[in-house]
Amino acid sequence: MALQRSALPTVYSTSEEEYQAVTTKAALHDASYMGRLKAIGDDGLDLLNRLSTNKVIDLTAGQGAPTILTTDRGRILDLIGVVNVDEYILLITSPGAQQQVIDFLDKYTIMEDLTVEDITAESTMFSVLGPASQEAVESASGTKLGDLPTYHSVTSEIGGREVRIVHRPFGDLPSYDILMDTVAKTGVWEYLAASGITPVGEEAFEAARLNYSVPDYGREISEAYNPLEAGLIGSIDFAKGCYIGQEVIARLDTYQKIQKHLVRLEFSADATVSEGDVLTYAGQEVGKVTSVTNIPTGLGLVGMAYIRKASASPGNVLELAAPSSGQAEITALPQLFGPGQE
Repeated sequence: MALQRSALPTVYSTSEEEYQAVTTKAALHDASYMGRLKAIGDDGLDLLNRLSTNKVIDLTAGQGAPTILTTDRGRILDLIGVVNVDEYILLITSPGAQQQVIDFLDKYTIMEDLTVEDITAESTMFSVLGPASQEAVESASGTKLGDLPTYHSVTSEIGGREVRIVHRPFGDLPSYDILMDTVAKTGVWEYLAASGITPVGEEAFEAARLNYSVPDYGREISEAYNPLEAGLIGSIDFAKGCYIGQEVIARLDTYQKIQKHLVRLEFSADATVSEGDVLTYAGQEVGKVTSVTNIPTGLGLVGMAYIRKASASPGNVLELAAPSSGQAEITALPQLFGPGQE
């Protein structure tokens, strides 16, 4: 049975120590709750290229890229990582989205040579993240990673066990996924922890997610939003041709018809706030909080929200509507993969 994120330890040591490790050193996180699919067949990349937002057809062995599966209305089905591992195409999906992605691909697989299997339960994935994560993974694996582009991968060994290392940044925070068979899980975890990489639980990981504005599946990533609203423009190739939802997304971009933006928020010290709380600006409702958490090092409450475009400017101070109270300042409009193509 696949690991559920809700089953992760809240903390291993203290949330303060773990958060410091994530943001200043290197931290070890059990990311096995992320979905992993094996796409087998000669037409895998071609079909994914025709169905998703980014150009993936030219990915050679070891190369990868982020892309988005969207509905015919241009709404987000899932943000996935596509990694060509030579024998098959590895798809890293959001937690619990595996079957939805399989069904979507099956729907459009007609004569193509493609079979998609869910390998989440029979594999393991750790993330080593933080400013010193590259050096930590290089030391543990004996493999140089300095020239490895984002979403590209290499095979290596850690503690005598075969692993695949995928360079998958966590917002602006460097991060490397380490994938392996389940039988290697305990040995690799213990080896990495013994090498000085600090294990982090759910509390510190969630604080880092929000501090670095990484959208979460079911909160900031869902069919309620389109990729442009979510700041995912950097994973859209506007020149590659058609895909499901392409006309809608192109029209929104061309005519600047985006209605709302995902924003990062910092709350006032006196704020009482929960997910789903209404935010107002100049007396008008402009959005709702999608995520909120406390930064364990005393930096206070941070969060994310979708805010109407006219009010979604950094520096704007929003009010929390009753029964909540306090203020929220917009500090950024996150773009997970950058501003996209010029």
